[in-house]
Amino acid sequence: MSMWRRRHGPGDNYGITIGQRFSTAGRAQAVWEVITVAHYPGDLGPHVRLSRVGSQHDGKTVSLQVLRDRRFYQPAQ
Repeated sequence: MSMWRRRHGPGDNYGITIGQRFSTAGRAQAVWEVITVAHYPGDLGPHVRLSRVGSQHDGKTVSLQVLRDRRFYQPAQ
């Protein structure tokens, strides 16, 4: 089953695992790798910590909801 069409429950990571890679949508394409999936107390949904492939010192944290939104990220080939 595709990670994009699954039913999701509380505590679900939407099929996202450490090591998966995503590319940014748009002109300035970069490839990002998931290094952590985190559930912060009080947040509505889980977040992921991303590291840019080829630049280990460039990282960011985004919600899983944003990571799954194809307007922002696409699964890398």
